[in-house]
Amino acid sequence: MSQEQSLHHPHSTSSKTGTLYFAYGSNLSAYQMSLRLQHSPSSSEPVAIARLDSHGWIICERGYANVVALPESNSAADHNTVWGVLYNMHPVDEARLDMYEGHNEARNPTPEVNQDPETQMVKRYLQGGWDYNKHYLPVTVTRWLKDPGEYGISASNPSSHIINGAYGPTGSHNTTIRALVYVDEFRTTPGEIVQEYIGRMNRGIEESVKLGVPHSWVNNIMRKFIPEGIYVDEEGYVGTDEGYVEAEATEADDRLKENMLKHLN
Repeated sequence: MSQEQSLHHPHSTSSKTGTLYFAYGSNLSAYQMSLRLQHSPSSSEPVAIARLDSHGWIICERGYANVVALPESNSAADHNTVWGVLYNMHPVDEARLDMYEGHNEARNPTPEVNQDPETQMVKRYLQGGWDYNKHYLPVTVTRWLKDPGEYGISASNPSSHIINGAYGPTGSHNTTIRALVYVDEFRTTPGEIVQEYIGRMNRGIEESVKLGVPHSWVNNIMRKFIPEGIYVDEEGYVGTDEGYVEAEATEADDRLKENMLKHLN
């Protein structure tokens, strides 16, 4: 059995029809997701807007997005909240996304099972050589974009129609569910974003804000790391499917300069 097959755990998230995945980085872009995941079109369709509480959003020292666990708090503020987009992935597409996230056999040929009973529900394996580990965390859905019943989820104040792009009145479905979150447990210090990532993050920000991610949170948290006005110069560029590659992260200077010149002319 391949690692991709053996590391997929049905019903690790609240979905009964796939894996609910909480995207907080460049996968905020449904367009990027559609190019990365092509087995099932539904895998790249935004399902909901959600927030991950008691976590901070950073660009880590490696230059890519990460979420860092913080002490639990009853008061949610920008600094201890991460906003993201939920997708419901087919297992084949989940295995494909693992490749992009550096959660693959090449990075970690012999995964070590997590023996800690207190954290086994959060993570099945230790991170080892993976770029990101797979955590299963509670997130709060603030806006359903699809009928949650499609995924076997019963939301409060159920509705049967779409209003302003959301399933039911905006704000009426604050439902806590469990979702897959890719977390780098080792690189938790804020750093400088790598050049190739800026355009992809701006694409994700633009798309997700239209869906309901708070613009004020983007400005207060994300914009500390991500400059505006820089976009993906190759429309179909979605990053490497080999996880973190140093050359991929550092070779983009010329591409970035070329892109900036395009927008200046």
